[in-house]
Amino acid sequence: MRLKTLLLYIPRGHSASRRLEAALAPVIPPHAAEIVSSPEDLARRLRSPNKSLRVAVILAACPKKLEGLQSLGPLLENLRLILILPDAGPQTIAQAHSLRPRYLTNIDSDFQDVAAVLKKMLSLTELAID
Repeated sequence: MRLKTLLLYIPRGHSASRRLEAALAPVIPPHAAEIVSSPEDLARRLRSPNKSLRVAVILAACPKKLEGLQSLGPLLENLRLILILPDAGPQTIAQAHSLRPRYLTNIDSDFQDVAAVLKKMLSLTELAID
């Protein structure tokens, strides 16, 4: 059994969740991703050991969710992080940069940019793993 290399945090019930999943589906290899949908599950997953985990895509659907991610910063340090923000305000972007993402976008995106960046990250990650 191959371990997961990609972690997706996609809160259920948010209007952007389905759009994000649809945009990412074509670029995610079968059985490569683990999806979590609650802040508790995200924290639990990041705290459990898995040396194969390389990339995370996190949808911070509201400012409160982004604020909650700050405590997980140390657990995200060794991951290539794609962070989707609730807005493009200067305070939000400054707060997001403290998590050191490789790529930032906002929730109003069509997520095709996220899919392209994720595809590239996964291809680089696969080369590094093999």
